[in-house]
Amino acid sequence: MNITKTNTEIPFPSVESEINRWVTFILQTTYWGMLIFFFCLFIIGPAYGIYNKGTKMMLSVALISWGSSILILIPVIRQYIIRRENIANRIVIDHTGLLFYNAKNKIIQQILYTELCSSKQNFDIYTVNPIGSSIIPLLEVTVQQEKNDVETRRIDMNLPLRVLKNKVTLYTHFLYGISIFRQDLKIDPIALKSFSIDPNTWHINSKKGVSLGGWLFILAMIVITCILVGIPFLLYKFKN
Repeated sequence: MNITKTNTEIPFPSVESEINRWVTFILQTTYWGMLIFFFCLFIIGPAYGIYNKGTKMMLSVALISWGSSILILIPVIRQYIIRRENIANRIVIDHTGLLFYNAKNKIIQQILYTELCSSKQNFDIYTVNPIGSSIIPLLEVTVQQEKNDVETRRIDMNLPLRVLKNKVTLYTHFLYGISIFRQDLKIDPIALKSFSIDPNTWHINSKKGVSLGGWLFILAMIVITCILVGIPFLLYKFKN
């Protein structure tokens, strides 16, 4: 089944990622709050223990805590501070393809329609649900960029420490672009069903109410909040 859209006289509109600012604020606050809490518990805490009880009792505990902390803090600092220019914070889909921009409005990753090629299978574009991925499946395409070898790429419309409210719209628009600019490629009908896309109108048959992913996110925030509040309370009770 080759699903195509042949009316190319109408200009292809651009679609940009939209951030759910309130949920993103909660996510980022929780993430950095946990990082600060971790720093205080495993870096400042042992240092205070040495100051309060002396090196004989606390030095070995402090060294273990500091050593473990370095293994976690160094990758976080490297990823989100040193290499922050490689972090995407905006997604744009236009007539050229899928573009990821960083905070300085520079393209750091792209998949152009002209780079897509046949997968040599029944379909060229399909969806996958890898272990540990989000509720929404990922798109899988075959690309050949310039003189590089042909490779399979998985497209994830997520941004680090940001929550998008139009993720399905981005997937839909990219598929719509493929159906217009690459009519030689076959889209798996299951891909359209996964994103609730009507192949005749390319509209999303959205459902009202909070999605499963939304409920899981709310549940995760409640659990994390309970942990952040509960650990200091338990430490205080244990100390007394």
